[in-house]
Amino acid sequence: MQIQKRSLINRGTALWSSLFETPQQAQPVEPVEPRVLPVQPLFQRRQFLARAIEEHREVFVQLMPVHTDGQITNVRGHLSQLRVGQYVIQTGNLSYFFELPQLRYIAG
Repeated sequence: MQIQKRSLINRGTALWSSLFETPQQAQPVEPVEPRVLPVQPLFQRRQFLARAIEEHREVFVQLMPVHTDGQITNVRGHLSQLRVGQYVIQTGNLSYFFELPQLRYIAG
């Protein structure tokens, strides 16, 4: 078995390239699609919505897009009811307005 001797410069370059990724080594990053959760039964979504609003809980919801060109949205925040069947979830500076059929999944 032969051991190759490396110069100090070669060892430094090897160490540098192992620690830091160079642009030639960089792999293209593809956007990650949100994990699609199963659609909960309607009675369960209604019950969780009512309870979250009543108890002012922070919840996680997954919303279906209104149009086919949209994508599924995951949101964590506080729920409020606007009218019958219309809800808003607020998180930070954003508000998401949705109706019950758009709600795929809700968890507290």
